Amino acid sequence: MKILKKIGYILLFVFLIPYQVINVFIKGFKTLSLFLSRGLYFYFEKLFALLKKITNLSFFQNAANYFKKRQEQPSHIVLVIVWFLMFVYLFDTFYVDQSTLVESLPIEDNTTEEKETVSDNKKDDNPLLSKELNLYRIYNKYKLKDINIKKLREANVDTVAWIIVEGTNINYPIVQSVTNDYYLTHSYDHSYTHNGWTFMDYRNDEFMNDQNTIFYGHNLYNGTGFGSLSNLFKSGQTNIKIMVITAEQKKYTYKVFSAYEIDPEVYYLQTNFYSDDSYKQFLDTISSRNIIGVNNKVDIDDKIITLSTCTDDNSGRKVVHAKLIKEEEI
Repeated sequence: MKILKKIGYILLFVFLIPYQVINVFIKGFKTLSLFLSRGLYFYFEKLFALLKKITNLSFFQNAANYFKKRQEQPSHIVLVIVWFLMFVYLFDTFYVDQSTLVESLPIEDNTTEEKETVSDNKKDDNPLLSKELNLYRIYNKYKLKDINIKKLREANVDTVAWIIVEGTNINYPIVQSVTNDYYLTHSYDHSYTHNGWTFMDYRNDEFMNDQNTIFYGHNLYNGTGFGSLSNLFKSGQTNIKIMVITAEQKKYTYKVFSAYEIDPEVYYLQTNFYSDDSYKQFLDTISSRNIIGVNNKVDIDDKIITLSTCTDDNSGRKVVHAKLIKEEEI
């Protein structure tokens, strides 16, 4: 008999109590929805009823009847809330803050303020503690004086450089892994994400000693990653500069000499060349592909960088090449 009682209690706990909890939740949700719908639509009904009295137009009477009917359909408010949340999410995803675009690079003399490191900045030293969840947007707000690669390595040991591109919002730390696959699907904090992170080709020397140093990033619709690289393809771009800062606190300034779209290939992804002739042929080829308004010459004595991302339809590649014009300590 005691066993049957225990079984009964167990069945009561397993079936009846969860049912009661769910039932209470459903009733509470319906009550809340009813309250919200009546509160939301009540004022619209009164407004249009008033307009009907003033204008005597049937349109306003129909509108008042519509909102009165909605008051008795509390489930409709759920759709309104879902639509609102979707709008907020999509706006946050696709909106690009134009104030974050890099208008020009301080490539001449550094001021004392610019030489300050991130540890001297009064902002939080750890950007991962920011209320902003998108790491691209967190780092995009950094100024030149904030950039200290050695300090950034405390957040991610793979950090090798920082890249800033004029006319875009590309202003991020650059990482490097043992392959080119990892940061296609991982963020700066190593979390899994299809947004990936901006990274240097695994074959490159992190101190920019190769003839061609290559950087990759996803062409993201919200303008982060290398999503704003498309800005360089707009008309009027004639003197675009790119800055790269390395862990040894050297600042390298580059000037764009070629930008184009092409089918996926590995030709432009060569990092070093075995002869001057092969390097010259390479430079001549990528220069001849240029489709934007730049006319900068490049020769075998130049070191270059390459920025590579997908085209907007993800079927090809957008490629930007720039040559080194200045190297300095910071």
